Amino acid sequence: MKVTTKYKSVFLPSGQDFPNCSGVIRALKRDETKPIATRSSDGPGDASDIFNHRESKTSGTKETIGSWWCIDLGKNHLLGISHYALRHGRSDGKSILQHWKLEGSNDGISWTKLDHESKSKFPQFRDPYPFVTGTWSVEDKVGVFRFFRILQTGMNSSNEYGIYLSGVELYGILLHV
Repeated sequence: MKVTTKYKSVFLPSGQDFPNCSGVIRALKRDETKPIATRSSDGPGDASDIFNHRESKTSGTKETIGSWWCIDLGKNHLLGISHYALRHGRSDGKSILQHWKLEGSNDGISWTKLDHESKSKFPQFRDPYPFVTGTWSVEDKVGVFRFFRILQTGMNSSNEYGIYLSGVELYGILLHV
């Protein structure tokens, strides 16, 4: 659904999880906008693997403290995020993300904490194994952002520090500026 505002357009996505999600990443790809994925280090797979909603593959960072994964929606888009979904990215089901925070930024330098998760809130992810998925709400809506980052704040389920993701989707109000 499109809504008229002071911005060029607003997209209100609907949908749930992988593989048939219709969130912001999918909407941008439909409009031939190329969101950009980066990560703190290159482990298996490519950073852009998180945008392929139809295929689960092993994709991750190296096993280093402070690992992160970042999505740039592009200079013409801002998102007021309400929810986000993650799909684990390791084919053996090991190293599931347990401690992280979601952050937003408009310059890729200064970050605002949007959500914080820890294993005390299990079960975070659900079947189908091994590429388990989870969806979380962002409780405090604090503005609109161009960049979103998943920053690891503790060890994964294998007591290591890599982040393995094979899918990310964002939900909320997408502004075209």
